[in-house]
Amino acid sequence: MGKKMLICFLWLIPVLGLGQSDPYLLGRASMIHGSPDSAASFLKEALSQKPGDAELYFYLGEAYFQQQNFPAARDAFYECEKRRKGRGSFFLAKCEVKLNHEQQALKYLRIHLSSRYKRSESEILLDEDLTTLQGLSGWQELWNEKRWYSNPDADFQQAMYLKNQGDKLDAINLLNLLEKQGYKRSRVQTEKAIIYEELGNLKAARSSLKSAVKSDTRNLDARQHLARMQTNDGNAEEAVEGLNRVIRQDPARFAAYIQRAEAHSLTGNLSGAMEDMNLYLSYFPEDDSAIYLKGMIQLAHSKYLDAIQSFNKSLSLNSGKSEYYYGRGLTYVATGTIRYAQRDMSMALDLDPLNGEIWYEKGKLDEQMGKMNDACHCFKKAYQYGVFEAGEHITRKCN
Repeated sequence: MGKKMLICFLWLIPVLGLGQSDPYLLGRASMIHGSPDSAASFLKEALSQKPGDAELYFYLGEAYFQQQNFPAARDAFYECEKRRKGRGSFFLAKCEVKLNHEQQALKYLRIHLSSRYKRSESEILLDEDLTTLQGLSGWQELWNEKRWYSNPDADFQQAMYLKNQGDKLDAINLLNLLEKQGYKRSRVQTEKAIIYEELGNLKAARSSLKSAVKSDTRNLDARQHLARMQTNDGNAEEAVEGLNRVIRQDPARFAAYIQRAEAHSLTGNLSGAMEDMNLYLSYFPEDDSAIYLKGMIQLAHSKYLDAIQSFNKSLSLNSGKSEYYYGRGLTYVATGTIRYAQRDMSMALDLDPLNGEIWYEKGKLDEQMGKMNDACHCFKKAYQYGVFEAGEHITRKCN
């Protein structure tokens, strides 16, 4: 029922005037919501506005494929392939398998292996549709025809395996060698950045991401990752600039709107932040974590009534998150509504009893209400869980 309500809401967006009534974005959002039927309808509308667009045909093909309407999916991927060689070839091979056209499937697989869109060898060999071709003589002939994957290709896959197994230093060493060879420089630099960040070397991670963006301006993953680090570092204006480019190149990168909202907030641009949050929530109206973030931004800008409404909405969707109670509690503190704040802090602690920040805030509330025994208990808990400023309260008030 919830899914049906979401899809009905998506259909109503153009009528209600919410967000950008962009059929492409509606289609992409519908796919994320798991409604390929609605996605196909929206993407066909997008194609009527932008006829012949290869990417629109690709995503329409994906929607039909999820519907298991394989003839329609094949037609859409074929139109994509005509306009951008290699882009639709992988799914064309899968569609032909579904339609029992094995030789056609091998033909498109050969095209795919020759294209710049080529997927990893393991992904192809393990694909549940393409594995049905392995008993054909043409399958072995295809793989014997030439070396479709080079030694650097194999080394990169080995580096990814090492990274996933937790052997990060060996993965970095292998990626360094590939970078020196000039192999897929931007992708290699992005993967290095991910590992450096996991190892806690943030300086090296930032440097690798900047190199990745410089190597390939189309590497939106790297640019978006860099923007996140810039926001965390307080370089919000740089983050906004990078995210502007991400969204211009791919408006369906919905997470980028959330990131840009946070960055806008840090620059003091509340209206920009709210515009991004509202646009995102027009496509994902039941994303409780995004509604919570909207509330935190409103709280940071002293929009207390709006923040309370956002926290109420996030809690109505998911009452099991301590941070939602904590955020609302902080807002009640800011408005002087102490008893409501204390109740929310207690609820937050029930869900996350090891959180020192919540213990500390509850201790200050108990102190304001004259409950010093309770306050001292909270301050001691806060200190135990790493909030060392609580130690001053203990020293001055709890002896």
